[in-house]
Amino acid sequence: MKPYEIEGRNRFLEAVDAITHYENKPKSKVTFLAEVDLTDIEAIRAQAAARGEAKPSYTSFVVKALALALREYPFANRRVCRSLWPPLFGIRLQRFNQIDVTVAIERQVPKAEMAAFVDVIRNADQLSIVEINDKLRALAESDAETNQQWRDYSTLVTRFPRWLAALLLRLPLYFPSLWVKYRGGAAMITSPGKYGVDIVFASWWAPIAVSFGMVKQRPVVHQGAIVARTTFIVTVNFDVRVMAGAQAAMFGRRFIDILDAASQEMAPYLR
Repeated sequence: MKPYEIEGRNRFLEAVDAITHYENKPKSKVTFLAEVDLTDIEAIRAQAAARGEAKPSYTSFVVKALALALREYPFANRRVCRSLWPPLFGIRLQRFNQIDVTVAIERQVPKAEMAAFVDVIRNADQLSIVEINDKLRALAESDAETNQQWRDYSTLVTRFPRWLAALLLRLPLYFPSLWVKYRGGAAMITSPGKYGVDIVFASWWAPIAVSFGMVKQRPVVHQGAIVARTTFIVTVNFDVRVMAGAQAAMFGRRFIDILDAASQEMAPYLR
């Protein structure tokens, strides 16, 4: 038996490569890390369960906190875009006038373990936690028949020639309207924590990419004593061409503060 084999052509691999190698700019990215105390969020989830309601997911709170921070710091709600039109050739900043949060969603596709796509929670700053949670659940349970975003993406990947699929996948980079339609706005969330991942470090194509790891009890210093608190580790990856370190630090700190004090910061959106 040969010690290795080269697998056959995989269109989803080619699609991921077309996006990440072309759009991702690691030299323009910086990542912040913080531990979030989930005491407030756990209390909110327990209250929902006591009322006989579904517990909102942790991702729901992250989406909401990110949206509220973007509303407070609109300079973060932008991206670098490139124009193909000669009079405007070069790079510009595209400012988003609504707050959409993009969520990465995995799909189980035989022999394509890298199959994933993104969908968008529109106007996330205006939605309640329950509404966000319902939308996330619908996205997780959707398929090609019920989700146009996945249907368009999977059809493009599997039925178009490789070169044409790659070209079409990159069009949002150059056309602001296509970016809004297929990529959302400035911010994207990934949440591999449910698979046992503790901390996620990565460079993403999105101007702001938030990842969080496993939810578990960790030792925390509270009022001078070491206590066990439920926490997760969150990383914020941002494009330094959109905002410099100080501005990004203020935005990131506000995002974390909203999560830490969810019962107060998200009070109007909890029901």
